[in-house]
Amino acid sequence: MPLSNRTTPANGSETDQVIPLLDSVKVKTNKGGRPRKPLKVLAADKPYYCKDKRAALHRRGIRPQWPKRV
Repeated sequence: MPLSNRTTPANGSETDQVIPLLDSVKVKTNKGGRPRKPLKVLAADKPYYCKDKRAALHRRGIRPQWPKRV
């Protein structure tokens, strides 16, 4: 069961949709209170490795885990 999904045009860049997709993720805990748990780690491929995405993840407290570009 997916946590969230987004639909983009065939010619659109999926790497630009990472941050909005992460913002739309809601994790149900079946407990009272706020129904959202923050994500801790994001694992992705090399195309997602860029400075602006790393900074956006750092601001959200998410540790990126992907191979560095050489």
